[in-house]
Amino acid sequence: MYDLVIKNGMVVDGTGKPAFRGDVGIIGDTIVAIGDIQEESADVYDAVGKYVIPGLIDPHVHEEWTMFDDGLYENYIREGVTTLVSGNCSHSIVPGHKKEMLDYYLGNGLISLSQHKRYLEEWPDWHDFEGYAKAAQESGGNCNQAVLMGHGSIRQYVMHGAWNRHPDEIEQPQIERIIRHNMDQGMWGISFGLDYVPSRYASADELCEVVSFIKDYDAVAAAHLRHKIGIPESVAEFCEVGHRTDAKIQLSHLATAPHARGPEAYDVALRAIEEDGVHARIDVIPSSVGHCTGKERMLLFTMALSDELFSEGIEGVKRALNDPAGREMIKRDNYTFAGSKDKVYIVMSDNPSYENRSVRDIAAELGIDEDECMLDLMADDKNYVFWLNAPAAGCPSNFIDHCDSIVENPYVSVGSDTIMGDFFDPYDWYEIRRRGSHAIFTQMYLDKGVAYEEIVRRNTSLVADHFGILRRGRLAEGAYADVAVIDLPNYRYPEMDQMQYKTPRMNATGCDLLLCNGIIELRDTEIFNRFGGRILKKNDQ
Repeated sequence: MYDLVIKNGMVVDGTGKPAFRGDVGIIGDTIVAIGDIQEESADVYDAVGKYVIPGLIDPHVHEEWTMFDDGLYENYIREGVTTLVSGNCSHSIVPGHKKEMLDYYLGNGLISLSQHKRYLEEWPDWHDFEGYAKAAQESGGNCNQAVLMGHGSIRQYVMHGAWNRHPDEIEQPQIERIIRHNMDQGMWGISFGLDYVPSRYASADELCEVVSFIKDYDAVAAAHLRHKIGIPESVAEFCEVGHRTDAKIQLSHLATAPHARGPEAYDVALRAIEEDGVHARIDVIPSSVGHCTGKERMLLFTMALSDELFSEGIEGVKRALNDPAGREMIKRDNYTFAGSKDKVYIVMSDNPSYENRSVRDIAAELGIDEDECMLDLMADDKNYVFWLNAPAAGCPSNFIDHCDSIVENPYVSVGSDTIMGDFFDPYDWYEIRRRGSHAIFTQMYLDKGVAYEEIVRRNTSLVADHFGILRRGRLAEGAYADVAVIDLPNYRYPEMDQMQYKTPRMNATGCDLLLCNGIIELRDTEIFNRFGGRILKKNDQ
């Protein structure tokens, strides 16, 4: 007897092959039959008029901590996502004691002061991936997790700080030992954050040295690219690392902002893959309306983005805000200050008269320079939620509509890059559109004539094969029962209006059933906290 049969759906197996009408039979955590199933089942779900697909795999998220606060992962499971690749952009849960990793995250503005305190007091301890995996699995979550090491975390730990130099002859072997130790325990590769301290201090030679260590494990090196040298140029730099090492690489959240020469960057990547044999894949945030951040988080970002302020802490940022030279340094180092302040809005404020207004508008009212107005708001004793880089009026996104060359690129998948906010303070740091990345990408590409089977392939088997995630990303007999049922016409994310930046926890619609390892996590809009997700280990599949 089957535990569950999903009947009468249009089966999309994840390989790109045409959909076919059929049933999917599941026993335990495994798909055991696909076709016309007549045998008895303990449970039956009628998927008539809907698509049955493999659980989607998101290769670029930052969810390595989330299950310790809440393992629901609602925004993912409501999109049909069952597997997350965490530890991106150079940030990770190893090496060292939990406190050292939390200090790194705080230093990079990735957790708030209250999170840092709470996590230290309430969360379990670990010293390596084995310890983390045990603690995370015991805590539980609705999605599977594959976790990367972060180069910046390792580099700062070994070098006892964020130094702009190459690791010396003592430090480099330590870095190698840490990488190999955690790879032996089942981690999935390494990530770089080449815009962030200290990963941005790594030369191309250093990158190749680090990537060569994970090459032996057939693992992936993922990179938030070195954007300051130009987007196409940064793609070329990391593709050269892939070429020199012959390792698999992931080009993380490749930019599609209008100023970023986005199409050219995708062309550079495509040539590297198809002409030079580089083992690269690309993920993209399909739509964005800018970050919303509380004041404390703004101060932490300012600290993280400045070489001088990085070691000074949040109090050093506050001192700089009250010093003319410090203000000039902040304007130079904090890229959120780039551009005019007509795209920076006050979402909420202790001064209600400032709400729903741009900083430019407030500056004009006060008769002061708009950059100085922004600094004044950061320096005063009131609380604000800033909406950074808001799109122009009437636009649903800051990002370009994907042109034909991007749409036709067969190596592109979604990487939602959902922001790591504070679960208990939804206004601390959030980005609204990223919570709907898979639904937005699907509807965008359907509108451009891409077959749904191809859209599913790019976000299932393409990612699974690249990372080496076995028995996932396909509907096949013997595969794990990570399955989503999609009501495609209703598979959508709300379009933006002026007030939705005040609603940080919107979700997509249209995923009507979701199983993770055979466990029903969502059924007809109802979520069950059954926490069927697993901490995946590359060396134990």
